[in-house]
Amino acid sequence: MEEYEHAVFISYAWGGEREDVVNQIDEALQKRGIKIIRDKRDLGYKGSIKEFMERIGRGDCIILVISDKYLRSPNCMFELVEIAENKQFYDRVFPIVLSDANIYDPLKRIEYVKHWEAKRAELAKAMKKLDPANLQGIRDDMDQYDRIRDKISGMTSILKDMNTLTPDMHKDSEFSDLYNAIVKQMEEKAAGPVAELGRTAKNEEVSSSMAMPSTPEKKQPEKPVSAPATSSDSSNIQGTKVSGGINIQGKNVNVGGDVFTGNKTIYGGEAKKANLVKEGFEKIIQQIDRLPEDPDMDKSYLKLFVKDIEKEAAKGDGFNEKKLKNSLKMLMQNTEEIYASVADLLRSPDLNVPLEIQNLLD
Repeated sequence: MEEYEHAVFISYAWGGEREDVVNQIDEALQKRGIKIIRDKRDLGYKGSIKEFMERIGRGDCIILVISDKYLRSPNCMFELVEIAENKQFYDRVFPIVLSDANIYDPLKRIEYVKHWEAKRAELAKAMKKLDPANLQGIRDDMDQYDRIRDKISGMTSILKDMNTLTPDMHKDSEFSDLYNAIVKQMEEKAAGPVAELGRTAKNEEVSSSMAMPSTPEKKQPEKPVSAPATSSDSSNIQGTKVSGGINIQGKNVNVGGDVFTGNKTIYGGEAKKANLVKEGFEKIIQQIDRLPEDPDMDKSYLKLFVKDIEKEAAKGDGFNEKKLKNSLKMLMQNTEEIYASVADLLRSPDLNVPLEIQNLLD
């Protein structure tokens, strides 16, 4: 299986049958080449639990092992709310619902809403007995209870409508259905930029199977790109070869029609800068591979942070400050050596990284 930019997260409550199911999923999917990120292995000593949960919330693929304990756990529900608030909830989650999770009966779902209402009321009552100056951090817990209470009904309604299969059915198939669904989501996520490019180039249609139609109708853009013609039969777009299609993250994605008229090479300062950014971060990934083995440090986890930083840095002024700051912080907490390399790269005058990004390194 090809490597994907994003790993797969697992959100679950510790202990009992829940942990057994997660261990089985972990083993089955890792054997098939999917990187699994889970708290017990990847959070790290003194790592920020909140930031790890927020990271799960931003994941493209999250396996949910839903149990009664999960639906009553502040941390688990914080993760679920984070996932839901990062949009495309249905597409990004892959639930396995255990027998004690009562989400299929509306009366039982109401019990979970009541549970969080009671937790909030209990905390509010206790807070009234304290001087407001002594409530630092506790107000955040109150806000968290509010978010969970407001969203649990809607989230469980979505989950109960999904055909999640039983844990035994998953075990019998060695989690094949789960694996196939995750791979499909990853492929569609990787094809996203192609779909956008197709819409820009006169809405040329990208096949859902990402295969070239047998008799494609070639369309010419209204305004062809003006650039020196080459003798090659393929186009070169920012260093990526295109031959009847586009290669994104190692996958050849075929487009039903020509994206650009003729044989073109796209030049420009932005393309050069993009290549420098890509090459710089590729060297840092190689540096991670050369690090000595350490049971307390997962190299795949470090690579995820570096990839997220690269993605935000490439956006220039449109970067997400919160995401970039979190990734830099987590990288620094895990390895100062790699953090220093990233900082040196972002400060390089050749890259012309915005000062707002460089200031986050101070």
